[in-house]
Amino acid sequence: MDSMVRQVIIIGGHIQALGLARQVQAIGISVVLFIEDPYSVARFSKSVSKTVVFGSVFQLEVFLKPFQDSDSLLFPTGDQYVEFIANHYESLSRHFVLGIPQVENVDLFGNKRLTYQYASKMGIPHPESWYPNSLEDVELIAEKARFPLVVKPAVMYSFHNLFGKKAFRCDNKRDLIERCSIIQQKIPLSSIVIQEFLFGGPKSLYSFGTFAVDGEPKAWVMANRIRQNPMDFGNSTTFAITCTLPELEKSARCILNEVHYTGLAEVEFMYDDSANEFKFLEINTRAWKWHSISMGLGFGFLSEMIKYLNHQTGDFKESPTRIAWVERVTDWFIIAKESLKGRMSFRKALQTYKNKKVNAVWSWKDPLPGIMYLILLPILFIKRY
Repeated sequence: MDSMVRQVIIIGGHIQALGLARQVQAIGISVVLFIEDPYSVARFSKSVSKTVVFGSVFQLEVFLKPFQDSDSLLFPTGDQYVEFIANHYESLSRHFVLGIPQVENVDLFGNKRLTYQYASKMGIPHPESWYPNSLEDVELIAEKARFPLVVKPAVMYSFHNLFGKKAFRCDNKRDLIERCSIIQQKIPLSSIVIQEFLFGGPKSLYSFGTFAVDGEPKAWVMANRIRQNPMDFGNSTTFAITCTLPELEKSARCILNEVHYTGLAEVEFMYDDSANEFKFLEINTRAWKWHSISMGLGFGFLSEMIKYLNHQTGDFKESPTRIAWVERVTDWFIIAKESLKGRMSFRKALQTYKNKKVNAVWSWKDPLPGIMYLILLPILFIKRY
């Protein structure tokens, strides 16, 4: 489609979608929210003009039919929805503007086996990785690798749905073999990656978030994701703060440029003290949870994409302002839990709140999502945490 974008269909709800809807509405574009989970706080935002609740991703194409040829940008918030659009790219592109990167990049960065093999080929520093297909392979890896090791999925969302965790730490050969034995009862071992464990925790996690065109970032921000839930292998960031790291920016730009990446991307790294370098972890090929930190800097990643598609001048200006993003309720829970276990200084954690902040949910201009978040908190806690 070559027409102007006049509407955005956000697929997937809750906090990511809320931030996206607010930045899109701010530039005068209407938002339709497609959600599977009726408890999404985004549906209560005045930035959303219509909400459609669909049963599952398998029904999504049918639910989208009434919106065909409506000058709509189709934008996913979750990996399963990115995969859906990529799998139906040809048919959907006849009726919508598609807000995902090139399909080959979705495939490359959606499967961590492909990602790390590509990183090895290109000489990009990353955690040492192995790719077992059987328990015999796991035993061979256990003989030569240095522990601790991490067992993680090649494709994240399906793994988390099955096991309730993003990854597993294994401290010795027995741990590794037992964990992989359990995993292979539900999924083949050809769908996991075994990787060296990088010490440092969230304070060593960094991201380069961007909207890029043909590998060239048009808007970007770097952040240190210092707290996450859970703290060991986080499913979601709870507190991030901007930073300026030329080495990290250079590495992220090189990766994006090499694959001619177009779209939103969160390029994730972890600083490895032992190697004194940033090691590449992954690229999220859709909006990430803390993306709305950009709104505190005067722009929005999705609104920058829309302006580019509509041949308009963007709002991005690189800013030295130090600003944080916080999802308060979950962050307070993490601070309390980690402090009680002696793994975090309560006083130091509270000091981070002195920074200028963008709130994940609360807004005086759009208060209902924040109010409903508190009302729905018991349900959200059970469903998500």
